[in-house]
Amino acid sequence: MAEKNLIPKEIDDHLHMYSKEAWEVRYGEECAVCKTRIDEYGLCACDTMGGD
Repeated sequence: MAEKNLIPKEIDDHLHMYSKEAWEVRYGEECAVCKTRIDEYGLCACDTMGGD
C-alpha cells in the first residue's frame, strides 16, 4: 500500500519550504536545553527555541 499524503499540497508547509514531504526533511540543530531537534519554525519540545 502506498503512503498517502493527508495534507493538501496547497497548505503543506514542508512541501512549499523544502520541496519535500515532511518525513523527508532533515534537521541539523539540537536544542541546548532539552536536546530535541529544532523545527523549521524555530521551536523545540521545551519551547525555549534552542535556549535563546
